[in-house]
Amino acid sequence: NVSWETGSVNSGISSKNQVLMIQQKYIDLFNDSGLTWYFTNETTRRRLVKDTLQESLLDQVLYTNDALVNGCKIVSPLGKSDHVGILVELVVSPNTNKSPKQKILKPIWGKISSEELFNFSMNNIDWDYSCTNNVQDMWVELHGKLESVAAAVPAASVYLDNRPVKLPWSTTSLKRMRKNKDRAWAEFDINPSDINFSCANSKQRIFEVAEIKAKVNYEKKITSNLKQNCKSFYSYLRNKRQVKSSVVSLDRGDGTRTDSSTESAEVLASAFSSVFVREPPGPLPKTED
Repeated sequence: NVSWETGSVNSGISSKNQVLMIQQKYIDLFNDSGLTWYFTNETTRRRLVKDTLQESLLDQVLYTNDALVNGCKIVSPLGKSDHVGILVELVVSPNTNKSPKQKILKPIWGKISSEELFNFSMNNIDWDYSCTNNVQDMWVELHGKLESVAAAVPAASVYLDNRPVKLPWSTTSLKRMRKNKDRAWAEFDINPSDINFSCANSKQRIFEVAEIKAKVNYEKKITSNLKQNCKSFYSYLRNKRQVKSSVVSLDRGDGTRTDSSTESAEVLASAFSSVFVREPPGPLPKTED
């Protein structure tokens, strides 16, 4: 019931029909967003319902700048879809300027011997603490001394590696399946035929099933070896965390703040225990309806 020539619903907005009211809100949303549509009288969907051919305009090209759209062409549908394909010609060009690789200074530990590193740390760094009353201050001081030792290691300028992080469950066969899947979709982009689409979709499913199976096997492996080697298990859990920020200090309630993680834990434990009510032993009391 949408008239794309006038940008309105044929029955008008005063109609109490919920379907027509939703269609009018659909058109108003485009107008309020400053969007323009390309097709007005074309047919983008054909289907046969009880020996009756239904034709309608259900697919649309929306844009805000007329100068960016050079033209739209209706092409054959993809696979068995009853919607036609739309080929849009845009007046844009991809940005082919590659950003220069970034360089960073990386310490090369292989260029200094352990004896040289030991002599440097003993002759140039005072390992006595200036304060022994606060654990946090001692750790900050020790961290600064370790950074001074690391600064003595020869550094080299290397390119920043932006490659994706290797997944712990990744295997050679899984990498091969991923490459086959990417090649199949690349072939489909060049020649979008039904055969290429079915081939790419099949390799996509094979890769997804193999990846899930490899991930499950890896999780079973690290959980079965939890008692002997728990580092890989907790490392995997840390990487799965979404929030990695920690609580630095908490208010004790008297205007002062905690200085260590132990004190913060005690304040949290006290706050949690204060909300619990100690109940007498025996069955729970019955509540009145």
